[in-house]
Amino acid sequence: MDRKLYHETRSTGAALAAAAVCVVVTGAVHGIPPLPGWDTRRFLWALLGFLALCAVGELALEVRRFRRAAPLADDVELPPDAPLRRRLFLPGLFPVLALTSLVPALVWEPWFAVLPLTWVVDWGLQAVVIAVWERRTGRLLWRKTTMGNVGLVTSPVSGRPPTRSATGGPPA
Repeated sequence: MDRKLYHETRSTGAALAAAAVCVVVTGAVHGIPPLPGWDTRRFLWALLGFLALCAVGELALEVRRFRRAAPLADDVELPPDAPLRRRLFLPGLFPVLALTSLVPALVWEPWFAVLPLTWVVDWGLQAVVIAVWERRTGRLLWRKTTMGNVGLVTSPVSGRPPTRSATGGPPA
């Protein structure tokens, strides 16, 4: 079980690292090609519009899914909170993203090297949505794997208070 926010942030880091590696390798092999005759201003406005549509869709679909997440059972202990600075990207995801964009970039078109940036937008946006949702609701969102299926569960931001007996001591 791990925090959904950390998973999305590490996925974004893996995609950024894969894009950087692919751009450097493709640039070293083929050189950096010029933009293919696009009107740069029109392209940037279209890109911003597309990102805005993605953001609205992401908010609508993901927040609904977060609300349906079941609360974590009382008998389940939360895993220790591992800080992000120890692992900034998912090491298993990095080679998958790098190879699936580097091979087409070297064989066909050099612009395939920036393909991982599409996942950066998606996973980065999800991380922002999760952070805002957790802050507003006061609950943490966890990814829980059960028999190969990944589900979402929530827990309060602060850990559960320790159980005490009527006398105030720890339970027997």
